[in-house]
Amino acid sequence: MQEAAQKASGKSTGTDQAEATTEFREIQDRYKLAQKTFQSLLKIGPGPDRRTVLETACSSTAEFAAFPIKQAEKTFFRHINEHTGIPYILRENVSQPWHKPFLFIQIQLQGDPLPNKLTHAARKELLSERSQMFFILDRVLRCLVDILGLRRDGRGVIAALDVLRSVKAGVWDGNENELLQVDSIGAVKMNKLTEAGIKTIRQLAGLQCYHIERLLSRNPPFGQEMVRKLKGFPLLRIHIDILGPFKEGQHGAATSKLNTLSTNTDTLWMTRIVLGYENEQVPQWKKKSLWTTFVVEGEDGRLVWFWRGSVKKLENDQTMIVCLAVKKGEKLGVVFACETVVGTTIRESFQID
Repeated sequence: MQEAAQKASGKSTGTDQAEATTEFREIQDRYKLAQKTFQSLLKIGPGPDRRTVLETACSSTAEFAAFPIKQAEKTFFRHINEHTGIPYILRENVSQPWHKPFLFIQIQLQGDPLPNKLTHAARKELLSERSQMFFILDRVLRCLVDILGLRRDGRGVIAALDVLRSVKAGVWDGNENELLQVDSIGAVKMNKLTEAGIKTIRQLAGLQCYHIERLLSRNPPFGQEMVRKLKGFPLLRIHIDILGPFKEGQHGAATSKLNTLSTNTDTLWMTRIVLGYENEQVPQWKKKSLWTTFVVEGEDGRLVWFWRGSVKKLENDQTMIVCLAVKKGEKLGVVFACETVVGTTIRESFQID
């Protein structure tokens, strides 16, 4: 406990530094990234926002050098940067290899059709590179999550998970195009639903089959098939109780889970965290098993607690008794979401009284 307090307060020992070096090395080995890439990722600053995470993931990745902007693609990528409304534009000349994944991934997540600025052959070649770019970015983002987690940067972990979730889902989390995640719903159908006030998959999942058919001008059994498909969309829920300050001998089973992210001024607060879902059966999206992440962030943006687990573990609820190292009166933020599905995120706050 004393060693943990020294780490968090900046009073690291030689042993602490050696352990951190070993842990960073394990992260690099886990994701099998180039040494140059990993060293560049380590330079990310504290508390990065979503843009910084995406830009760092693209600009730091030596692996993206294999996808240079070709002569036939220059007009295409300049058009994306200047005329498509992507959230994060470049303020420099579009020419670097990392500009390609940075811009291409954004236009894909935007849900808009690709600009008509490529020949058929150039478009085909670009689309053939898409899966490899997304595969690389997935590894890099997961690596960034682990780096920021080891640094106890809660704000950064949340931002990196946000970008990872968006990339895996194919749409930006928090945008009004999350319905595009549903198979058989494209831009036209999404616009019809949006005009009717249906902007989220959770809202769509709450409709009867005949309402869906009426809104989308489709005949049976389209509605029934849609309802059956939407039953697998994860409807997450959380419940948190502060049980009081930790006392030696209390809740013996929890002592093995003591939060080590403490400082000399923190108190350990026993906390009951209950994670679950509202679905009748274990949710499964697009025939794939799901994983969830739960993050607790302190007022100063530090990482207070992190948990990652399969949605299967949430059957009949997952109850954890943990110790959170926080100050009395501190307001904490929590984020609970599926790792790869947009529209599942629950954000709440609670205060230690």
